[in-house]
Amino acid sequence: MNYAQYKFARDLSWKILIHERVCALPVSMSGLCRQMGIEVKYDDKVRLDDGCGGMAMKKGRRYVIIVRRSDPPQRQRFTIAHELGHILAGDVGRYKLVNREPSPQDNQIETRANVIGSRILAPACVLWGCGVQSTADIAELCDISETAASFRWQRMQLLYARGKFLSSPLERQVFEQFRDYIQEHKL
Repeated sequence: MNYAQYKFARDLSWKILIHERVCALPVSMSGLCRQMGIEVKYDDKVRLDDGCGGMAMKKGRRYVIIVRRSDPPQRQRFTIAHELGHILAGDVGRYKLVNREPSPQDNQIETRANVIGSRILAPACVLWGCGVQSTADIAELCDISETAASFRWQRMQLLYARGKFLSSPLERQVFEQFRDYIQEHKL
């Protein structure tokens, strides 16, 4: 994914957190979607491709996210965040989308949805403010799978090495919005 696409996805996730006044982890994905007028359905009867945990579709003027009921709750949360990423980026109805574990072979559309989803569920500035130091810290704070937390921890290590936090006005706004949460959840 090129930097412009990454920046678009990252900034979009910050804008949603700000606009919807999210100020604590773990982010309630079903609550966030409800707030945004997006229906979330849990169902095992809908045919999903192998390895696919969910899908987003448009019904009339509303969006619906369908999530595999039998998946673990942490996987469901990431699936919802990923599908929300597709909705926010305008992908629904334009592309054949595949929601499964991330892969280096993923196209930019899937990678972008993963970036949006992971940044909504685990915003770096909040993780940094809380002082996370491991995959386990992220998994616990954000209520996400070890796999998702591991991807996020890899990125956090790069950010820690660069020392680049709070450099964007949007990021500073997210940090301020989570300030009380951060104070109460320092590790």
